Amino acid sequence: MSLKINKIRRIFKVKGFIFSSILSVVCFFSPLFGEEVTVTGMAEGNPDTARELALANALREAVRQGAGVDILSESKVQNFQMEYDRVITSSFGYVEEYKVLANSYNPKKKEYTVKIKAKVTKGAPQMDQVLALRMLVRRMQSPRVMVECTEEITGEGIVPGSSLSSAVLEEMAQKTGFEIFKKTMIKERDEKDAARAELLGDSFDAKVKKAGITSTSDFKILANVKGQVGPMKEPFPDVKVRDVAIGVDLQAVWTDTGEIAATVSLPTTYHKGESQMNLPFDMPQQLFRHYLLAMLTGSEPAFKQNNAYNLFRRIIAKWITELDLGAKIQLEFKQIDKNTLDKLIAELEKTPNISYVWRREFDQRLFSVLEIETRLNSQQVEEAVLKQLGNKYTIDVATKRRLRFIPKK
Repeated sequence: MSLKINKIRRIFKVKGFIFSSILSVVCFFSPLFGEEVTVTGMAEGNPDTARELALANALREAVRQGAGVDILSESKVQNFQMEYDRVITSSFGYVEEYKVLANSYNPKKKEYTVKIKAKVTKGAPQMDQVLALRMLVRRMQSPRVMVECTEEITGEGIVPGSSLSSAVLEEMAQKTGFEIFKKTMIKERDEKDAARAELLGDSFDAKVKKAGITSTSDFKILANVKGQVGPMKEPFPDVKVRDVAIGVDLQAVWTDTGEIAATVSLPTTYHKGESQMNLPFDMPQQLFRHYLLAMLTGSEPAFKQNNAYNLFRRIIAKWITELDLGAKIQLEFKQIDKNTLDKLIAELEKTPNISYVWRREFDQRLFSVLEIETRLNSQQVEEAVLKQLGNKYTIDVATKRRLRFIPKK
């Protein structure tokens, strides 16, 4: 009898060990497969900023529920209203994927609401910022970016028109993963296409190409760089150095509409040559480039929290919002009466996949402007508008984020 009891005990011990082992394996690997959570984010304000804040709130809540981490403290965000873009990009250290289930704007409450379903994992929250941004760009369709710079750099050895800042910013943007387009190369391409059109007898196409009015980027990064390279000086015996002063203003602008997406200002800073004496002081342009790169990348301590990567991060946050919540498309109408415009607004608000319609401007004699947030592409929006306006209007200009309608003659 005692032998049977011992045998039964051994069987239960083995089964118990197997069960606990399986349970341990499941518990160990469950974070790797991710946890699905459904959350809602809300924000007050006008649609321009409220939708991005609402998405940031939703992603923050998804990480809190799915990974037990507060993005605000983890990413060292001091002001959520001003640094929501950091919250959005930092969330992707945990959020493997997500889907927008619903989004809407209440004009009476001035409140934007977005509901998402997210798959959250442990991730890699402390990843290097360049690598993190690059991986984020890879996960989505990269925006097309063009860099335009104006420079006022004076001093001994500085060659006018050398475009030092353009080269630095383009290199940084490429490392981040942006698709970069060069304005001079596009102009050269258009001139060749125009010459070809003229040879083929298509004068209208040639004029269009020469005018350079086709859209070639989603964003433009505009940089205004001012600086001065000082003369060589000798602070210590047989040690020659130069001082350099640099100030930078950066803007990211939506190319189609001219709307400013982000701004970053790096105040004028004086770099003393004797503080770092192993630099190429006999090569003024390379010296200037060194200090400019240190400021833009944040490798210089004073610019660790405020640099060009802040601008890139804001561009990415804007782009993510456009892709996931819907694009903001500007509608322009020439000489439209108020009654027709009001009826059009009412019908567009009922249209599926249009989250909100916002009247920006009304001018019956000139142009009236509406702004909509929609998951429809510009061609689908064009068709929806013309359907409501009947035969009164026709399309004049159509880009990804801007449509202009004029009366039919």
